[in-house]
Amino acid sequence: MVLLETALAIPLLAAVAVALAWGISLGATSMALGDAARLAAREIARGEDVPAALEAAQAQAPGADLQVEEADGSVVVVAVQEVSAPGPLLGGLGVTLSQRVAVPREWT
Repeated sequence: MVLLETALAIPLLAAVAVALAWGISLGATSMALGDAARLAAREIARGEDVPAALEAAQAQAPGADLQVEEADGSVVVVAVQEVSAPGPLLGGLGVTLSQRVAVPREWT
């Protein structure tokens, strides 16, 4: 009986461990998106070239979709990335992470 319970518990514990590791990686990905959006917004607000700023930000968050908006004297950069769950245990699950950063344009 103990052998059967152990055989059922081990895959469940493995699935929980994978889910926790995925949760940690989601947090790290979200922070990388925020850093990339902040970098691009700051550079564009300083008057840097938009494609160059987006390229530098893309290096910090590979696979992210970066969009730039300018309104009311501010530069807004939105970074979006779709993250799917690892492995077959959590297959089919996916999360869309996004970070939005607004920086006032510097006057020269």
